[in-house]
This record gives sequence, structure tokens and C-alpha cells, in this order.
Amino acid sequence: MRQMLMSCALLLVAGAAAGQVMECVDAKGARTIAQFCPPGTVKENKLTKGGTGPGPATGSTTTAPPKSLAERDADFKKRALERQEAEKKGDKEKADTREAERSCLDARGQLRALQDGQRISRTDPKTGERIVLDDKDRPNEIAGAQKSVDQWCNKK
Repeated sequence: MRQMLMSCALLLVAGAAAGQVMECVDAKGARTIAQFCPPGTVKENKLTKGGTGPGPATGSTTTAPPKSLAERDADFKKRALERQEAEKKGDKEKADTREAERSCLDARGQLRALQDGQRISRTDPKTGERIVLDDKDRPNEIAGAQKSVDQWCNKK
């Protein structure tokens, strides 16, 4: 019971603290501070928490009508779709970057193996037999591997 009374009291205090506070100036120039300005007030200024900031005077400015629920929902969906597209684009760019790095490392490894004179073997697509690269074919393979390194490693 005691907690319930305390929570009700806190709600009342919070409601009063969140109330609107106005600075009202009458025709004679007298300033008063109230939640609502009395009739005959010439100028109203809304007071903010950080100090006194002039607010809109009554009838002096026109504001745009608030958006309907459907318009706000459409705006929300549009922003969500744009965010998803941006995330997809970012993920695709990251995947492309990782693929390029991996291909660059593979191409450099192949070039290094050819330049070091390691035995390179391939499978003949017609017979399925293993074919060892001859020394006379090595310069052509090195040139092809160098082109592959240039292609994958110089992307920026």
C-alpha cells in the first residue's frame, strides 16, 4: 500500500514537472509566468528547461499540419528499405573485397611457385591424366600468372 501511494505521488510530481510553462506579457507590459496565459495576453513565450527561449506567439506563425498515420508509416517503411539496401550494398562490397584479397594471394602463390621452379602439374581434361609442366612452357605460365597478379592485386 505504501509503495502504491509513493508511486502515485511520484506520477503527480512528474506530471506537474512536465507541464508547459509560459511567460505571458499583457497590454501594459507586465510579465507573468503561468501554465496557460490568460485572455488579453499580447505575447506568449514558452519557457524551456534550459532557460527562457522564445516560443511561437499565438497566431503569428503557421505550422504544417501533422502527418497522418499512413504517411508516417510510409516514411518509416521507406527509411527501413533504404537502410536495408545500404546494408546489402556494404555487405556485398565487403564480400567482393575479401574475394579479391583471396584471389590476389592465390595468384601470388602460383607466380611464386612458378618462379621458384617448383614442379607444377595439371590434369588433362580429355584423358584425366596428370601432366607435369615442362621447362619450355614455364615462361608462358609465368607471364599468365603475372597478369593474374596484376589483375587481382592492383584493384583499389
